[in-house]
Amino acid sequence: MITNLHNLPTEFTSERLLLRRYRPSDSAMYYHMLRNNWEHLYEFLPSFLVNLRGEEDIKTWFDRQSAEWNTLNLFIFGVWEKATGVYVGENYLANPDWDVPRIEVGYFIVKEFTGNGYATESAKATIRYAFEQMKVVRIDLRCAADNTASIQVAKRCGFTQEGCFRQYHRKKDGTLVDMFWYGLLLSEWQNMQYPLKT
Repeated sequence: MITNLHNLPTEFTSERLLLRRYRPSDSAMYYHMLRNNWEHLYEFLPSFLVNLRGEEDIKTWFDRQSAEWNTLNLFIFGVWEKATGVYVGENYLANPDWDVPRIEVGYFIVKEFTGNGYATESAKATIRYAFEQMKVVRIDLRCAADNTASIQVAKRCGFTQEGCFRQYHRKKDGTLVDMFWYGLLLSEWQNMQYPLKT
C-alpha cells in the first residue's frame, strides 16, 4: 500500500529533457502552443481544451490540474529541452488504482519536434518516475489502432500488447476505431536498463 504520494517530486529529467508540473507563468506559452498545433493535437484534446477561448481558460486548466494532482488522480508534466529551454510536449500519468497500485501513461510532442525521439525519451522518464516514485507495479498505455507513432513508442518502451478493444473509440470526425491496450510490469521494467537520469 502506498503512503507518501503527497510528497512526490514535481520535476525530473532524462538525458535531453526536463519534465515538470506546469506553473501559472506557462499559461501564455501553452495557449500559443495549442493554437500552433491545433490540427496536430485536435483529435487528442479533452473537450475543455477544444472549446478554448483564451489564456484565462489555460489558467483554469492548470488550476484543475493542481486539484487533480492533490487528490492523486492526474499528474501532468510539461516537457522542455534542457539545452534550449524550448517546450516540446507533455506527458501524463492518469487513471490510477492505488490498491494495485497501477497507473496509465500518455504523451504528446508538438509537431515541429516530432521525429527526434522525444516521445520515447519522455515516456521512458515518466515510466521510471511512476515505478520509482509512485511505487506502482504496473503501467498501462492505450492508443488507437491507427496511431502508428504511439504504437512504436509503446514498443520501444517495452510494453506488451495485451488486448484490442474493437470499435472502442469514436474519433472527433465520427470514425470508429479499435483501441490497443498495453501493459508494462515492474518486474519487466527492472530487467530493462533505461539510460535515464531521475
